[in-house]
Amino acid sequence: MEKEAGIQIDKNHQRRAHLHRRVQEIGLELKGASTLKKGKKMVKTRPYRLLIIEKETAGDQIFDFCTFLRISNPYSILMVLGKRASLPFEEKLFASGVNDVVLGSQCRVRVLASRIAASLRYSAKPPVTRAKKVRLKDTIVDFNTGEVWCEGKVSRLRGIQPALLKYFLANPGRVVSRDELLGSPIWADSICSSARDGGKTFDVNISKLRKQIEPEPENPRIILSVRGKGWKLARDVIVPEIKSELINKEKSMQYQS
Repeated sequence: MEKEAGIQIDKNHQRRAHLHRRVQEIGLELKGASTLKKGKKMVKTRPYRLLIIEKETAGDQIFDFCTFLRISNPYSILMVLGKRASLPFEEKLFASGVNDVVLGSQCRVRVLASRIAASLRYSAKPPVTRAKKVRLKDTIVDFNTGEVWCEGKVSRLRGIQPALLKYFLANPGRVVSRDELLGSPIWADSICSSARDGGKTFDVNISKLRKQIEPEPENPRIILSVRGKGWKLARDVIVPEIKSELINKEKSMQYQS
């Protein structure tokens, strides 16, 4: 089982090393990044339970970067550390998706580690985004192979479709707009060259995704459209257990083009 991990973005190597040792004691693997560029690259490779950004390291980009981190890791605990900050500055951080702003003496490693442990204990975990197989009503998706079993047929997710579906799974019941998708890592991996093309790409791929995971694509019940706003994953479609009899149907299914 993959160990839960976090990222600490801080140009001070010694400070990162001290916190790393403390956080290991509470069962979290804390990885370090000295720049926003390195941190952004790491975030795109896997989901992280904890994201820590040192205010001075981020500089003027801190608000945009925090917004990016929140969009790409909706279930992560996002913390900003700093020596001092004004009330308007803190308010803007919270508006950017930050969970906690830790200042001054509260940034001491011993206190900070206890604070992190408490946050991990009481915050929600992403229930399905790291699962190898996910069941949505009677549809099964295998993210290892990209295969989808729906209504006696097998199809395969292609291109950005697996990442797109995972994004909706990480945000059940919440409306996801085109602009949000354009700001997500999904867009960064897209071959499109403009935001206008990107918007069309998401429309097309959501339509294709529905044809694969919806028993009735023309009357979707899994990924719903919200007029003028975007799309959302219906809250009642995620089934925790996958019945073995559904998996066994794989042998009798034929791939659909």
